[in-house]
Amino acid sequence: MNAQEYIASGNLELFVYGTLSEAENKEIIAAMEKYPEVKEEVEKIEATLKTLAEGVAPSVSDKVWIAINNKISVGTVKHLETDKTTNWPAILGWAASVLLIIGLFWMFNQNASLENQLVETQKENQELLERIISTEESLAETETLLNILRDKDIKSVNLPGHTPVAPEAFAKVFYNQNTQTVHLDARGLPDPPEGMVYQVWSLKMDPLTPTSIGLLNDFTTIDNKVFVLENIPESEGFGITLEPAGGSPTPTLEQLYTLGVI
Repeated sequence: MNAQEYIASGNLELFVYGTLSEAENKEIIAAMEKYPEVKEEVEKIEATLKTLAEGVAPSVSDKVWIAINNKISVGTVKHLETDKTTNWPAILGWAASVLLIIGLFWMFNQNASLENQLVETQKENQELLERIISTEESLAETETLLNILRDKDIKSVNLPGHTPVAPEAFAKVFYNQNTQTVHLDARGLPDPPEGMVYQVWSLKMDPLTPTSIGLLNDFTTIDNKVFVLENIPESEGFGITLEPAGGSPTPTLEQLYTLGVI
């Protein structure tokens, strides 16, 4: 309420009479401190009551009035001092605000932590999905390869290691003359040195005629070491040599790793 509303409310008279509750008394005292006109109105009411009392009461000596005024002054001071006691509602309000800020900060941190966990979980799920897809693709490729190798027209050719160069090496060719394709299992070959590449040759035996049918350029990156070569001429055997990067027009017999005939 503003000053005029306090004056018009009638509470100032009740305040002077001493009939208000403690909370209402504190409210009036706060209004007196805030609005000078409210304080002035309270003083007017007190003066009026004093005048009325003087009109109906027997005369009182100055000594008695001084004593009464002293009592009133002490009471007023005590009343005002009482108003300066601890303001628990305000303190509780501040405490609630601090707790609210702490709670919001904690919730923010919790949400950030949950978001990080969610991102990490999504990343792990994506990696798992990629592994599953990779596995399924690998299984599909394996099934396709098995179906190809089970074909009745497939000729299986073992290519043992050439003793002077690589006695431990070996490879295997699955040759389909009808489709002119070769599936080469080269897992028995060591990784080629840097700057070198394996070259595969189709052989005709009489006279000995080698024909290049492909380079194993991706040897180190293909895990299963199975290579598909196409447009294969009619063959009677196969050989694998180690050549400089880019391959050679004719095989380097000094680097013949494996050789086999049908």
